[in-house]
Amino acid sequence: MRYTNPSLWGDYSEPDVIRVNEDFYMISSSFTYLPGVPVLRSKDLVHWALIGYAAAHLPFERYNRPAHKCGTWAPSIRYHDGLFYVYVCLPDEGLFAFTAADPAGIWECHYVKDVCGWIDPCPLFDEDGKAWLVHGLAASRCGLNNMLFVHEMSPDGLTILDKGTLVYNGADHGDITVEGPKFYKRDGTYWILCPAGGVKPGYQLALRSDRPLGPYERRVVLRQGSTAVNGPHQGAWFDDGRGRDWFIHFQDIGPYGRVPHLQPVDWNDGWPVMGNRGEPVMEGDTGLKEAPACIPTSDDFSNRLGLQWQWQANPNPAWYACLQPGLRLHAAPAETMYEAGQFLSQLMQHINFDLDVKLSAHFQDGDAAGIGITGYPYHCAVIEDGEIRSLQGTVTEINRWEKDRVREDILARVPWTQHQVLLRLRVRQGTLGFLYAAEGGAWTQLGDMYPMTAGGWTSARPGVFCLNRKGHWGGWADVAYVKIQPKK
Repeated sequence: MRYTNPSLWGDYSEPDVIRVNEDFYMISSSFTYLPGVPVLRSKDLVHWALIGYAAAHLPFERYNRPAHKCGTWAPSIRYHDGLFYVYVCLPDEGLFAFTAADPAGIWECHYVKDVCGWIDPCPLFDEDGKAWLVHGLAASRCGLNNMLFVHEMSPDGLTILDKGTLVYNGADHGDITVEGPKFYKRDGTYWILCPAGGVKPGYQLALRSDRPLGPYERRVVLRQGSTAVNGPHQGAWFDDGRGRDWFIHFQDIGPYGRVPHLQPVDWNDGWPVMGNRGEPVMEGDTGLKEAPACIPTSDDFSNRLGLQWQWQANPNPAWYACLQPGLRLHAAPAETMYEAGQFLSQLMQHINFDLDVKLSAHFQDGDAAGIGITGYPYHCAVIEDGEIRSLQGTVTEINRWEKDRVREDILARVPWTQHQVLLRLRVRQGTLGFLYAAEGGAWTQLGDMYPMTAGGWTSARPGVFCLNRKGHWGGWADVAYVKIQPKK
């Protein structure tokens, strides 16, 4: 199966991948977007299907509202003793494990350790029955970073048994921002694969040892070199069951997020050689039979919310009702789109696309509804107070425990007295704009095209919402459909 990198255009940040029999499973970070930690499945490493989420919600009141840059960071996935395990740290709340016999089913949540500052955990279930966990540290939480620690766990992987051993300090080797470790064992040798150097300019390290607690040797195994692929690192090494090894990593491409790339892996002198002699390749062949699958985008809500949708906080059934077809969004209190847990969004799957909605407003005083796309700054087009408005939201961060300062400015406005409107988000080569129309009428541009931006360590995310700026419930907006059409 031929492929071209990026192997996916979605913001599947900090990907981890395993193979179980003939199937490959991939997970990624979600931060404040929930349900969290998407689970994808593929048979050819090129076509992926979204089959569910490991974290249905996060068990803290804090996540009942948006917690940008918090939530699920850099998870890992493993299969052991008939169970799938997903490990993830919430940087302020601690270490969690989610387990499931069926990765497309319901995952059980285990609160493994209440700790602040751990990030990017990954387990290793050894042949002798012992279990180990490697993780990094977040300087923003505990004042330390650039270090990797290994802990012994109970055999079921749900209890930490010791205080941990420092197995790698980037400062000893001239590395900065060592994080995102993945733990492996191959032919009796222990491996930790981890990124260093930072998200955009960084590179991939391989560390090897005869013992899980080290000492570890170090080698750089993937870097940008002469290619255009910046920061090739933080991902997953796995075999395809047919004699070939692979590495999936991400590349940060600004407003489109951190998109996955697929690299072949060879071995030389006992070390992995990724891509083309340690530099990323842009195309290749998996040698696997094509198995078409796709990630959904458009939705008419005929049965339920499609799997592509995530809320900006823990899901709340009071926010919506499925009309079968159609979706009713209740105007829950929120001053801005940025502060609205009920902002319902998905990952972009294309560089250029149009997102169209048909929206019917049934408002009370203070209600607004429309389409938006996240970022710093973010943009939205709303029907509100007898007008259609294009808004830009500016966010000033204070710290993770204080409310961000958010201001929305009107960029364009037109009178609108109808309760129904067609709205379009147009995305072209990193820019965005809005259009509007009446049913059966021509599209009219609302304002200009604006730069699209990333936000909260995520790509820009398109979505729909309904809110009340005055703290009341009662109004609603019906969304007949969301149609996403890729464009050249």
